[in-house]
Amino acid sequence: MSQNYVPRPHPDSGAPNGLQADGERRYRAIFENPFDLIAVLDTVRDPNGTIVDWRYSDANANWLRALGRPRDRLLGRTVREVLPARAEELIALYTRVLRHSRPEQHEERVGPTDLLISVFPIGRDSIVSSGVDISARLRVEAEVRRLLEIKRSEREWLSAVLNAITEEVYFADPQQRYTYANPAALREFGHDTVEGIDIEKIVSQLEVLRPDGTPRPFSEAPPVRALNGEIVRDEEQIVRIPRTGELRHRQVSAAPVRDGSGKIIGSVSVVRDVTDRRLREKERQEAELQRQQLISTLAHELRNPLAPLRTGVELLRKVREQPSLLETVPPMMERQMRQLVALIDRLLDVFAQEPSGGSGSSHEKKDGGKAPDQYS
Repeated sequence: MSQNYVPRPHPDSGAPNGLQADGERRYRAIFENPFDLIAVLDTVRDPNGTIVDWRYSDANANWLRALGRPRDRLLGRTVREVLPARAEELIALYTRVLRHSRPEQHEERVGPTDLLISVFPIGRDSIVSSGVDISARLRVEAEVRRLLEIKRSEREWLSAVLNAITEEVYFADPQQRYTYANPAALREFGHDTVEGIDIEKIVSQLEVLRPDGTPRPFSEAPPVRALNGEIVRDEEQIVRIPRTGELRHRQVSAAPVRDGSGKIIGSVSVVRDVTDRRLREKERQEAELQRQQLISTLAHELRNPLAPLRTGVELLRKVREQPSLLETVPPMMERQMRQLVALIDRLLDVFAQEPSGGSGSSHEKKDGGKAPDQYS
């Protein structure tokens, strides 16, 4: 410890009487406040007057706890002795504050505590380093950053999903204005954006029909109904697409969006184009109708060869009496048998068909020939 160092008075060291004692008590009361870490440092100069170090001349209990030192192991010691790892940085900081008479602030961690350090001059050769515990604030800031990062990640994930799906997705606010439409929706109707545009303004430019072909009024638009609290599931509508001019079958689902208190703050709508599905269903229905009609026809025609065959059997019973029947009856029966086989093959073809409107299978007879498509 330097021989020239004289420690500041302390309540335990016998303070002078009178006003000076009262001032010292007030000074110590402020100095030892329970919230701040306070230290006073004086310059250490070389023979040329250049500042080469700083010496602790006073420190409150909070500062001592933060450094983990008792008073007698801090006061009178220099920054190089107390904090050798940070000495050059701190000496430069304290010297700059004193030289420019301008306070500076920085954040640093002392032990487990995060501090906001304020450094300011108090005279020609002294500065005060005052620290405020900002650990709680930093924890809150870190939690806010974490939550914002989660929100940002969720928003990016949602945006990627909405951009990738082929269904059209729309969001609207309580004022019946669109706030968002994904790329699929914008492409379908040739919009660059719909944000802030009234739903009615956009819908009024479209030809929208109910499934039965009658005009659908705006009041029945699913986004509007969802804003009134209704949940719409898979409702079908027919819309003439401006981009192509064709009528398309569209299936719409819409639901209200509510905040934590249950108040409706918007609506979300998802639209799927089901035109191809409806066409396939119509083709299947038509194909099934044709299939049923063909089965009915074949079932009727199967009876036609049976009558000649029964007649042939009866005639063959008389062959002893009329031998000439052997020349006419068997060929006739063979023709009817071939017709019967052809009808059965045709019926098998019909049953082998999928009820999807196909033109028929390529069922072949065992001898490799195709089943005839007309009867002899």
